Amino acid sequence: MTEEMSLAVFDPFKALAAKAQEEDAALQIDHTTPDGETKLRSWVRTVRGYRSGLEKIRVAAKANALEYGRTVDKLAKELKTPFDTIITDRMKPLDDMESVKRQAAEAKVEAERVEAERIETARLADLKRREDEVARKEAEQKAAEDAANAEQRETERVEREKRIAEEAAAEARKEAEEKAERERIAAIAAAEAEKDRLAEIEANRVADVNHRATVKGSIYDTLFHITQDHAVAQSILDKLVLNKIPYVTINY
Repeated sequence: MTEEMSLAVFDPFKALAAKAQEEDAALQIDHTTPDGETKLRSWVRTVRGYRSGLEKIRVAAKANALEYGRTVDKLAKELKTPFDTIITDRMKPLDDMESVKRQAAEAKVEAERVEAERIETARLADLKRREDEVARKEAEQKAAEDAANAEQRETERVEREKRIAEEAAAEARKEAEEKAERERIAAIAAAEAEKDRLAEIEANRVADVNHRATVKGSIYDTLFHITQDHAVAQSILDKLVLNKIPYVTINY
């Protein structure tokens, strides 16, 4: 089945499509009228029928094409078998020869790799030996320097600790002296403060006594002015001082 043969089934629909386009272009229908609406719906159903027929042909043609493709693949596979057999048989000696060459090349590469690895291992071992020798000499030199400097460092340490101890003792003495001086000054200040406190208390007491005497003198003068009798005025004042008169107190 050729492509032209398989597509020939669509030829009637080419003519039918052209005919439908021509008829549709010439069709004059007023779809706003009942008769026009009926004709328009009828025409659309007709065109849909054309399209449905085309779809059926398409499905059938595609199915035939798929079956034809499977037949072609099967036949081609059968025809290729002799060719594949000849190629396989004739290429086997060549493939075997290539395999031998490849194995020889791989063996050479492996031998070269092993030799290179041996050389590198020897180089690294020699490098490590020389590095170890350098490290040993450096360690010996450092040990000698450490031994030479040990006594000097010890002397410096002893002198430093002695100096620190002397400085600490001097600082302690200074702090003790300063503390004693601060305590002496604080004691003097405390004594002065206590003296001032007691003086303030005494001054307040004297002021209170004087104030009370002034208040009582003023009351006495007022009572004497009222009673014109010293004894009576003094008696009333004594009772006021002792809170012996109900509802009456002296507000100092």
